[in-house]
Amino acid sequence: MQIWRFLMPSTIGFSFRMFRETLFDRLTGAPPLPLRVRDFVAEHARRGDPQDVLEIMDRFATEIRFLMNIGPDKGPLVRELLARLPGNARILELGAFCGYSSILLADTLGEEGRVVSVELSGAAVEGSRANVDFAGLSDRVEIHHGSSTNTIPNLEGSFDLVFLDHWKDLYKTDLEVIEANGLLHPGSIVVADNVGPLFGATEYLDYVRNCGRYDSENRVATVEYSSVPDAVEISVFRG
Repeated sequence: MQIWRFLMPSTIGFSFRMFRETLFDRLTGAPPLPLRVRDFVAEHARRGDPQDVLEIMDRFATEIRFLMNIGPDKGPLVRELLARLPGNARILELGAFCGYSSILLADTLGEEGRVVSVELSGAAVEGSRANVDFAGLSDRVEIHHGSSTNTIPNLEGSFDLVFLDHWKDLYKTDLEVIEANGLLHPGSIVVADNVGPLFGATEYLDYVRNCGRYDSENRVATVEYSSVPDAVEISVFRG
């Protein structure tokens, strides 16, 4: 990711907020962000109410500290895609963070759907598991602790939707590992968040658009909880 992208006129305000909040956290020795969100959810949300848990996370992101969740603006797009899937769909998520998208995905799918999430950060695993449990969805969400590239080959079966929302420079690499391990079937949907101009996801976009195995469309969006231009790439696996 190139630093100059964060200094453009359209992103400078957003970048300044990120710098200010990150510096404040370091100077004050604040706990890891996923654990702060966990505690905020436990204090303010209604247990067993997934929608309320999401709204409380949105409140944290807007009033206290920015969160790189999919957020309420892109949420309807995700729900639109999930409407294409069967009720017993399996979803693979790379990047759990605070559990926001795991909760959104599992709640939208319903009781028969399953979400498998992979997260590298121990604090994020702890926080996201706690939030998923608080939302009453632990029976539908399974969170693996480890690197995506090492964990993917140990997964079994195929997935109806793959949601990429971790390190952007791993999108292409991990998608290739997913393909090599037979985790997609014809019609599987691959959703890549944060592929707008700020993130420089050129390599990934070139791959899904030109490798011949996907039908892709690009949806214009904004970076979570901001007006910074962003995009989501939706790619349907041909098989």
